[in-house]
Amino acid sequence: MPLPNQRNAWMISFGLIWFGFAGCTDPKSPEPPRQNAEKIESSQESWGAIVLQGEKIGHTMEKIERLTHDQTEYVRTTTVEQLQIQRAGQPLKMRVENVFLSLANGSLKQFTTKIDQAGSVTRFTGQTSEDGKTLRISTQGGQNQAATHDSITWQPDYGGLHAVYRLFQNPPIEAGQKRSAMALVPTLNRVAKHSIEGQAKEAVTMLDGSTVNLLRTRYLTEIKGQPPLESTAWVDGAGEIVKMTSPVQNFEIYRCPKPFALSANKIVSFDLALDTIVPVDDMPEGNREDLPELTYQVKLNSGDPAKIFASTTNQQVTSIGANTAQVRVWRIRPEGKSPADLPESPQPTAAELAASPLVQVQDPAVQTLIRKASIEAKDPAQQAIALEKFVHATIEEKNFSQGFLSAAEVAQGKTGDCTEHAVLLMALLRAQGIPARGALGLVYVDYGDQQGFAYHMWTEAWVGDRWLPLDATRGKEGIGVDYIKVTQTDLSGSGAFAAFLPVSQVIGQLEIEVVD
Repeated sequence: MPLPNQRNAWMISFGLIWFGFAGCTDPKSPEPPRQNAEKIESSQESWGAIVLQGEKIGHTMEKIERLTHDQTEYVRTTTVEQLQIQRAGQPLKMRVENVFLSLANGSLKQFTTKIDQAGSVTRFTGQTSEDGKTLRISTQGGQNQAATHDSITWQPDYGGLHAVYRLFQNPPIEAGQKRSAMALVPTLNRVAKHSIEGQAKEAVTMLDGSTVNLLRTRYLTEIKGQPPLESTAWVDGAGEIVKMTSPVQNFEIYRCPKPFALSANKIVSFDLALDTIVPVDDMPEGNREDLPELTYQVKLNSGDPAKIFASTTNQQVTSIGANTAQVRVWRIRPEGKSPADLPESPQPTAAELAASPLVQVQDPAVQTLIRKASIEAKDPAQQAIALEKFVHATIEEKNFSQGFLSAAEVAQGKTGDCTEHAVLLMALLRAQGIPARGALGLVYVDYGDQQGFAYHMWTEAWVGDRWLPLDATRGKEGIGVDYIKVTQTDLSGSGAFAAFLPVSQVIGQLEIEVVD
């Protein structure tokens, strides 16, 4: 029986790259509990090229091993995805390794994931409980950090990578067929319903210019509480994936020989920071920070923005059509009353005050900074504003070559972009006893020859009876009405990166118009 091709693990992992996240060493594999040595019955390796604007910018590798241990059959699936892209004119490197151990029927037993962003490493390891009803996950964020542990509800028939790709090959998918399975999403560490639908055969042009006749399939990943991820895969008669599109922007992956996959990457003109800016006309000029409110109309090529953009903190989102919404944004300050039409903010959760693998409140470097900040103000709002200014001054090197550093790494290196400013401010606020969370969305920028809304991350602090938005990247004592929030996150636990999904669904298909 042919072994499943695992080629689409990359597309879920790379959904994270839009907020930033290199060789080819073998990742460490999880193994069955050892009493007798495992026996590898068969092994298959395949390679792919990640393509953007017609040029190769990275590669994938997949290795499938069938093995036996104590008369039990297992399948070990190893995937490596690696790419380099430009971000604000600087190279951004990302490497993701997944190793999943499953039973032959696809049921997940163990997994490891390693995300390497220019040397900043986050690791996840997971194992199902003996009764199969819990998946225990350990997370280690940043170098020399202790692992934290949490768990998610599981079922014995839930799978991992192997379960998903059995959908394509067991037996080979045909036009008109629909299949689904419940399985873990790599890097996001959330259970999702994975569905495929065979559509129609069509001629597909490969990287070498040849044309092959393949079956187009629709692949949908649905995580509870998150917008669905959709991609297209073209498969051959054996169900092997030959080409796949990413659910964000224009990434593609093609099956190819190993020498080409490992050949030198090309530098493409696409810039992750600059080429995703959303243009907008009629933006108010002058000091926008002083405007009390501003209303926008946002439109998506597909999807309902009212179900994606958050109606909380300082904005109200109202649906005005299938793909269109009105976003009313207010300037929020600690003094004065909240706008009457602003939705009431929920009380902060315990996670918004606690340490996490990415927000290491008790880390020595973070604690050193909170002492150095020497906050004298007694009022929590003034403490929060003082910490915003402190982080702005503390991060000395503003660079875009890092993807997403943890608070401890930022405290040690004092370098980064908006994500690093946001996560360090979250840690310092919590260390000060102020609940804090991250906000993900867009901010208006004017680079002279280019204006519009750029994707951005900032921080929100709970003071008094409201969430107070703060942006340590700019350090202006809060934010104005030229920010549009998509979602928020406490960056807690093994599923912290799942919060980035709504943003990945917006990039490349958003239009913004100023209403008043």
